Amino acid sequence: MEFEEGCYGVWQHPGNTQKALAQASASPDENGLFTTPQLLGALYGELHLQKVRVQRAMAERIELENQITRSQVVDKAMLMRGLSQIADAMVSRIRASSLSRDEQTDLLTELSSVPIVLEDVARRQSRLPRRDDKRAVDVDGDED
Repeated sequence: MEFEEGCYGVWQHPGNTQKALAQASASPDENGLFTTPQLLGALYGELHLQKVRVQRAMAERIELENQITRSQVVDKAMLMRGLSQIADAMVSRIRASSLSRDEQTDLLTELSSVPIVLEDVARRQSRLPRRDDKRAVDVDGDED
């Protein structure tokens, strides 16, 4: 047995790798090389890729839990309920004030823009694809 053959492990022979790549319909790049995901997918099937996806999802979940623990994430529904109560009180005071009708309308228009601003901030902070975004985003963030 030559050294090169011994590098593949006991059960894996170089010919088997080529056969597995052919069965997986993997095609090499312009340099004749295969990517790591192609090799792993051909040798171990989709199981390895699924394990990687699960590990990424677990890491994201733990990161989110840590952000929640550190109060870096706000419950949007609760925030909107609280702001709604504040807005209702402000509307009552604006309507009862001695301001002119135009001044009241201007203040109420400004106040009504707060939920729109919060939605915009939430949309910009989100890493998830937007509903109006037609591109598919893979689990690992790559566009299809």
